Parts: sequence; C-alpha cells; structure tokens
Amino acid sequence: MTNQIPFPKNYERFIELGQEAVKQDNLIEAVDYYEQAYAIRQDFPLNLVLVNMYLEIGENEQALSLASEMKEKYFAYLDYLEIYIQILIQNNMFIQAHSIINERILMEQSGEMRKLISLKKKIRHVELMYQQFEVGKIKELKEELNHLNRHNYYEQLAIVKKAGQLPHDEFIVIGKKILLDEQVHNLVRSWILEELVSLHVKEEVEFLWRDNKKYTVIPAAVGGPLDCAAYQRILLFLEKELINDNPILLVDIMEEIRLHFALLYPLADKIIEDPRLWAISYIISYNHSIAQKYQVDKDGSEIEKIQMIQSKIRFELETMVL
Repeated sequence: MTNQIPFPKNYERFIELGQEAVKQDNLIEAVDYYEQAYAIRQDFPLNLVLVNMYLEIGENEQALSLASEMKEKYFAYLDYLEIYIQILIQNNMFIQAHSIINERILMEQSGEMRKLISLKKKIRHVELMYQQFEVGKIKELKEELNHLNRHNYYEQLAIVKKAGQLPHDEFIVIGKKILLDEQVHNLVRSWILEELVSLHVKEEVEFLWRDNKKYTVIPAAVGGPLDCAAYQRILLFLEKELINDNPILLVDIMEEIRLHFALLYPLADKIIEDPRLWAISYIISYNHSIAQKYQVDKDGSEIEKIQMIQSKIRFELETMVL
C-alpha cells in the first residue's frame, strides 16, 4: 500500500492541474483548478484564461463578472477589448457594447479605426439576430419599461438598467418616452439621458427636467453630469481649500455634489452662475466655522438663493428612501 502525498495548494500547482485538465478536454475541472489559482493570485493573464473558459462552457454572466474586475486591462489593447465586447454581447448588453465602441472610435488615434468599425458591425449583426429570434423576450422587457412609472425609485432604477439589453434602436425609442414621463424619477431620467449621450445620439431629444418643464438637447453634444464646467470649477475650488486641512470633509461634500449634479443634469451650467459661491455654500452646510473665512457677507442674498436650491435637491433625494 502506497501513501498518497497531497499536492501543495499553491498557485503554480493549480495552474498545472488546470492545464492537464484542458489537455484531457475536461473544461469543468480545468475551470475549478483555475478558480482556485485565481483565489490565490488575481493576475490578468489568468483572468483572461478563465474568462475565455467561462465563455466556452456558457457561463456568460460569470465571464462578465470576472472581466469587469480588470476592465481597464481589457480596455488597454484592442484585442482584449474585442474579448470584452464579446462578453457583453453574449450577455445581450448591446447598449454598453455600443457605448464603449463609440467612445473608442471618437478617441481613435492609433490607426485601428478599421478594426473598431468592424467590431461595431459585429455588435450590430448579433443585435439584429437577437432582435429576430428573441421577439418574446424583447416584448416582455419593453412591457416592463412601459409601466416603469408604477414603481418606486429603486424599482425603477433596477428595471431601467435592464433596458441595456434592448437593441440600439428600440432603446432609443423607449428611452425618449421615459424622458418625458413625469412619474419616472428624475435620477432615472438622468440615467437614460446619460445612456443616449454615450450612444452619441445626434438628433434633438426632448426631456422633462426636475422643474417638470420640457427642454431639448442633442445628446451627442453634451457630456456626462460631471463633465460640465460648473462641476469642474466647484471641484477645483474645494480641492484647493480642503484637500490638505480637511480631506474627510472634502470626500463627504463631493459625494453629495455628485448626486446633486445627477439631478441638475444636463442644465447645471445654466443653473450655477457662480461655482465659487456654490462651493462655499456646500462648505457652510457642513461646517459653518470653516466657511467664515471666505467673508461672503456682501454675497449673502446670493448664498441664500443657492442654499434654497441645494436644500430642495437634498429634500428630493431624502424622499427617495421614504
């Protein structure tokens, strides 16, 4: 009788066992070994191997979850980006796939435009196939989105994020309807508008803003909520004033401001006439003693107006959790 010596549970040994299982065409066992290796060391080459194996065995959601952990690595080179796009379309996440490719096409300076156009055509081809053969699934999702206004904010947000599984054209049509539905929460409408921006929609789109008035915008011509000039100026002022002496206060204020700008989107630059006073107003609301050094007595009435707007935004955000 021979005594079996257990193999050491180290990264290299699990990799070896995974490779042996692949040679024997036992992919499930190989995935198990590679997962154990990945639990020990999370490096990109193994992430890439595991992601491809998940795709081979049909574990598309697992592939997306793992790839998302190292998204920046996949975005670094076009060959890896192509794998990431493949994962997205395997999960029917067409809108995100289109958005990523659109952004790369706009920034392209490396001579790979032809490959990017080819990849965009591939997304469109798979999307059209999905549209043809998954009629029932698309109809069910559209029905859910058409009744979005029957739900509370959190339910609305969960449902609307599934809209990314709609084909590009259908997403735009239903997105336009949602933007004009006063029963849909402002943050949800803001999310839809951001998606239309990322899709670089070049036609005018109507939307209801938080004052329940209609406005028009060309999504391709605007950035996201944090790309506007007002946000950048407020950020610069607060960093200059707080980053050394009150970094925790800076973090707390910026977390709130990011939410505020989602509600002000895409009209923040029209509403915020003096970013400096807005920044000071935020400081006052958190720590009045710190704000005293700015000597804004002559701007008192303007500060009060700003504080009223900020208070209304806070109230709107508070009602989301009631």
